[in-house]
Amino acid sequence: MPPRRRTEKQGRQSTSKQKGQRASNPKPGAVSRSRGKSSRKGPDIQERAYRVFAEQAEPLWNDLTYQCQQFADGFNKALGASALHVQAAPTRLRVAYPRAEIALVVELDKAERYVQATLDTGCAARGYCLTDQPAVGLTVNGNELRFVLAGEVVSNEQLAVALLTKLTSGTSGEGRS
Repeated sequence: MPPRRRTEKQGRQSTSKQKGQRASNPKPGAVSRSRGKSSRKGPDIQERAYRVFAEQAEPLWNDLTYQCQQFADGFNKALGASALHVQAAPTRLRVAYPRAEIALVVELDKAERYVQATLDTGCAARGYCLTDQPAVGLTVNGNELRFVLAGEVVSNEQLAVALLTKLTSGTSGEGRS
């Protein structure tokens, strides 16, 4: 009887080796579960980002427009004159500062899901244009669409203040008299 037990143990050992070998050496073409999950994460993240953009781009844009208008109103009130002019459209925002011959243009491309900002100096007065493109972008932070400025996630108010401060300080391009 004892020899028989050895055989059973040996059989068990060989069975466990086979199971271990199967686990470490999958069949060709077989996909492990961990690989399948990681490959699904990419599209899921992208789909979530697209969904968040579709749901939140318009309210985000409207709030940026509002924040720019608030800044312009405060700036104009402080100067006692209408110095900043805000023109807003569904995908384009233009803030002109005629005294310095400079304008900020922010455009939202809904099809390609990006935003671009440009500071243009007075082309007519100089005969040439100076253009500055502040590093503005969009990101999904959690489940919220947010603006990014120079690599930092910022609020709509922070973005408006930073861009319009740059616009009104004349730091883009050449100095002004």
